Amino acid sequence: MIQSTNSADGTPHSCLGFYLVRLEPAAGTTFPDSAVGGSLISDHIQALLDKVIRDSDIPARLSDREHLVILRDLDPEQTYVVGQRFLASAADSDLLRAAELTTRVGYVIYPLSGQPNHPPGQWEKLIDLARTMSTHGDPTGPATGSGILRGPIEKDSGVPEGDLIPLAISDPDALVKVGLVKILKIHLMSTA
Repeated sequence: MIQSTNSADGTPHSCLGFYLVRLEPAAGTTFPDSAVGGSLISDHIQALLDKVIRDSDIPARLSDREHLVILRDLDPEQTYVVGQRFLASAADSDLLRAAELTTRVGYVIYPLSGQPNHPPGQWEKLIDLARTMSTHGDPTGPATGSGILRGPIEKDSGVPEGDLIPLAISDPDALVKVGLVKILKIHLMSTA
């Protein structure tokens, strides 16, 4: 799925982005049951995603509360833009405000390392990592997002990507401390 030339440091010019969108109810509330409005909200999220992704990107509904989008041909340093666009549209949503739902985005770029060897058959680990990232950051406010990108010293570490992903899932912050990955946090303040 990635067909690009490498840059001078050996990393690909473009990557895949795995974006997991999660809806969280406000404290003291519950997520609406599918029969009571959960499906309507899920359809609304899908419509918001369709506005910010391209025709070549791949959206999927994991549940009423979680959606996944795989974006192709991303510039690794610009991955936050898609998350920012979605979070801005979610922050403007009257339906989400009325339902008292917070929108969170977790994302990870693939490959994380300069020499990817993580088999596509195990990409559920990337989805789990994106899910983990969606729990990072300050949960207050209408919309937040956290993403994981390559770190500045990753290419010198020699850690193969197949090992890097499970390590990141168990403790992404430990990998940030040693410079293997970077976490990018997005938080939109309420305009109301």
